[in-house]
Amino acid sequence: MTITGLLALGAAEIVDHATQELLGYVFTQAHGQGQLQRWLLLRNPHNEFEIRSPSKEMAGWSLDDWQDHVAKSWRPNAFYVWAQADVYTHGDTYGETTWKQIPSADDLPKPSFPDRPGSNFQLDYLDGKVIRVVQDDWMGRAYVVRGLSQESSIEYWVLPARYVPAGEARTRVSTGSEQARSLSEFVEMNQSSWTPGATLIITGCLNYTGEAAPFAP
Repeated sequence: MTITGLLALGAAEIVDHATQELLGYVFTQAHGQGQLQRWLLLRNPHNEFEIRSPSKEMAGWSLDDWQDHVAKSWRPNAFYVWAQADVYTHGDTYGETTWKQIPSADDLPKPSFPDRPGSNFQLDYLDGKVIRVVQDDWMGRAYVVRGLSQESSIEYWVLPARYVPAGEARTRVSTGSEQARSLSEFVEMNQSSWTPGATLIITGCLNYTGEAAPFAP
């Protein structure tokens, strides 16, 4: 399976795992070395959410349909995130390096950012807490550099070969108990699980929040 990023292409719903409260929506297109994600979050999910398949109505949406939906669904001070997710796969060659292990933090590729102003509200920085990504009986991990008060944020997602893009399979994201005091520690934490089929997704996020929906979401 070729994975263009964390999410299945097209629309998906974001819900609270415990209550199933609707938290927002996401729309994803293949772009660059992975995918461009557009997140509409009705409130800050604080790293506790589930990604599930879209309703039948949303399943065939185009970008125009999505943008109409954002304008109609916007609530004052909701959050909108543009996120470019670049995918790197175990064993593939990038530049002159074959990724048989995850490169050191200093040697990782730089994130790509969408051409938008703002900062990230998709995930929060939690003082080194590692974020869990769960499907069925396995787990991936995510790590966030910078946080809500910054103009931009970077996310690092390490996912196993068994991963199915969220939206095709229900996927829970939550704050875990593991700690990584730096990106270097996060990289070392994941070296043992960097096996054939695993992917590292580096995501540059930019955010908008305000009374009215963003222009051209």
